[in-house]
Amino acid sequence: MNDAPVQPVADHPNFWTVAGYETVGTVLRDPLLYDGQPFPDHDVPVMSAMRPEPHKRVRSAVQGMFTRRALEHLSEFVTAQATQRTTALVARGGGELMSEWANPIPLSVIATIFGFPTAADDLARLHRFGDAAVRLAIPYGGPGRPLPRGLRDRWRLLTGLAAAAPVAARLAWRLPKHERTRLARIPNPLIERVGYPRTGLATHPHLARSIMDFNLEVLDIFTEHLTNGGDAIVDALVGPYRRGELGMVEILASALQILVAGYETTASTLASAVHRLTTEPTLIPRIRDDQEFLEAFIEEVLRLDAPLQRTLRRTTAPTELGGVELPANAQLIVMLGAANVDTARYPDAERFDPQRPDVHRHLAFGSGIHTCIGAPLARLEARIALRAFVDRVDSVELEPSCPPIRLDDKDVGMWGFTALPVRVRPRVPAGAS
Repeated sequence: MNDAPVQPVADHPNFWTVAGYETVGTVLRDPLLYDGQPFPDHDVPVMSAMRPEPHKRVRSAVQGMFTRRALEHLSEFVTAQATQRTTALVARGGGELMSEWANPIPLSVIATIFGFPTAADDLARLHRFGDAAVRLAIPYGGPGRPLPRGLRDRWRLLTGLAAAAPVAARLAWRLPKHERTRLARIPNPLIERVGYPRTGLATHPHLARSIMDFNLEVLDIFTEHLTNGGDAIVDALVGPYRRGELGMVEILASALQILVAGYETTASTLASAVHRLTTEPTLIPRIRDDQEFLEAFIEEVLRLDAPLQRTLRRTTAPTELGGVELPANAQLIVMLGAANVDTARYPDAERFDPQRPDVHRHLAFGSGIHTCIGAPLARLEARIALRAFVDRVDSVELEPSCPPIRLDDKDVGMWGFTALPVRVRPRVPAGAS
């Protein structure tokens, strides 16, 4: 890794992988030379793909949703959710951790942020929206070059897009006129990339409709709050919108990104943390008794099991990186997960050690201007949820009859679980009979 941190990708001209802690950090911290927008000819109003100037404007506005006051307001809600979900899981002696614990906690938080209802059916709908957003997101995780699709896939793609068209038309009609064209251009990279449809669009055509449905619901909620006010965290965007600092399309795109970042990555972190406790049960009492150790434990989980393993950057000019000459518009697959196990940065890098020095200095949340905006919220949720878990659980083990199912990569480098069945043994507090 250290001798050759930049390598060409076989069978994918103009793609390189970038590994190694220092090399990855160099790329992430130079957004002018290493652009987060892999499609220079397309307008993608997503923060993670924006160039520095528009990124600063949008992030400054969206940052209002994640202030210290907002997090303090959410902490009581997260505590209530974590307590409820953990108590129910323990009462059943275990269960499928993803659907019963790791997913509902962050989904409930995201619902509260945007003013969505939090009933089980509403959370299931948000889960579908989040899955659609991940599968149809611009592929930051790899070349993802779709193969030419057969007639059947092309027909499914057309029928799927046709199903989404009425919702897209309703959405566009409600936007200011100057934003309708921008909305219409957003899907172009998804459909036109390398001359073929994205694999996700061709094989899951209904997902395009799901994203349009989500956008329409967010627009409904935001319009209501714009007119009548409210106390949801999303109201922090009302002022920037009225002042012209944010466009409606940027609000919708940011909402979609927050859904993915706030739910999928947090759920994966929670699941990876509990999975780690099945292999290292002696950590449970240490986490329970030592708040600092709990926080270090979370950081080490993030380092070794980063929910997003890789991202994509594009060179804006010819440059040298890691001893390799790169042309302009080179596509770089930036290996966050590999950087986090670089032995030059982390001695005995594959070993799980919450007490290693600078345990928090990993790249799970990225670095530079595109550092994950929801990282403080993700850490807050992890601290509260794991505290609730270890306070009520004496031990946890995998369900022998149902092995875990790893998360489908989805072409964006996600890492986690689709299913994680566990058994738990309740904790008996000291002095209880």
